[in-house]
Amino acid sequence: MSVFIQGFTLGAALILPIGPQNTIVLRQGMLRRYALFAATFCVISDMLLISTGVLGGAAFLQHYPLLMLGMTWMGVLFLLWYSYGLIKTLRHPVRVAGEGGAAQSLGQLLLTLFAVTWLNPHVYLDTVVLLGSIGSQIPEEQRVTFVIGAVSASIIWFYLLSSVSTLLSAKLLQPRIQRLISLTVIVLLLSLAFRLASEGVIMWQHYR
Repeated sequence: MSVFIQGFTLGAALILPIGPQNTIVLRQGMLRRYALFAATFCVISDMLLISTGVLGGAAFLQHYPLLMLGMTWMGVLFLLWYSYGLIKTLRHPVRVAGEGGAAQSLGQLLLTLFAVTWLNPHVYLDTVVLLGSIGSQIPEEQRVTFVIGAVSASIIWFYLLSSVSTLLSAKLLQPRIQRLISLTVIVLLLSLAFRLASEGVIMWQHYR
């Protein structure tokens, strides 16, 4: 198996399972609002995280446990707040927003993507630690190829998800389907918040 295919396969295995990032990109495509922005944010984040991991970022994180602890609890608080906002909208399907609402939604979207990506220790475990540890075992001259393979999986998946959901937005915007997607996002975000809180308690007890 070539190094590129190895990186692509491992990257796809980590990205394809349904998670907060995927459902957020899907929801933005359904609304035809900032779908490419959401996909691009996820792709650039994966690119930075995977590259950092292969270049030795895993060792850096292990030296700063308090940083991971703080990020964990910031992520929990934000995910709970955002989930509460989504719960309030379940009774009222999304309609076309005015300019002010659109600008506000972009800011909220950016904060949400930042939280589920950069305040989520699982992302670091998957990209920085897991892919980084595997990539570090590859000969140095082939590591860039490994990173390109893993990042290519991210590029193809997120832009494909964004494009398909945008093309099917007319069907996805039906109130019943809107509620189903929003409910899925809420469940995933609350599940992530619960996992982060549990791990935050464990990290704090270990640190003490």
